Amino acid sequence: MRGMAGATGVEARFRERKQLALLSEPIESRGTLYFVPPNRLSRETSEPSASRLVIDGDRVSFRDAAGGNTVDLSASPIAREYVSNFVVLFNGDLDALRSRYEPHFRADAKGWTLELVPRAARLREFIAKVTLAGHGRALDRMELVEAGGDRTTTWFEAVRSDRVWSDAELARIFSPEPAPPAR
Repeated sequence: MRGMAGATGVEARFRERKQLALLSEPIESRGTLYFVPPNRLSRETSEPSASRLVIDGDRVSFRDAAGGNTVDLSASPIAREYVSNFVVLFNGDLDALRSRYEPHFRADAKGWTLELVPRAARLREFIAKVTLAGHGRALDRMELVEAGGDRTTTWFEAVRSDRVWSDAELARIFSPEPAPPAR
């Protein structure tokens, strides 16, 4: 958590697999994740299609080829709680993490695992647990198990936790405009 808390900004490529009870095959995607402390997160998917999810303070925007939507989190306490949990993770705020989750930490020569079980009943309606795994100060994998059993596993590659962006880069990353086309 100290490594995450000390990050000036994070940029990482990701590969994600969603296993949904309603589908016989998992959904796989790839893209880039950006985090600017304390509360700006952008997730740009390039495969299988272009999309962009942007969390910028109390505003969440989603855009893909079909269009987009923006939600004001101050008007939706449940959505705000859900989103703020991920911001707490990326900020590496251990005290806030402990107030929201019951942590279970394990480490050995191969790496570490941090399993987080939500404390609040409202959050447990959506999330059964979040598991983070890595080595040293690096986060390699995050797994989210939903209350209904659906599972999303995200692997991180080429992680840079010392990223500093220009104003032009920040404007592009956090723009509510559609994501650029996949390459």
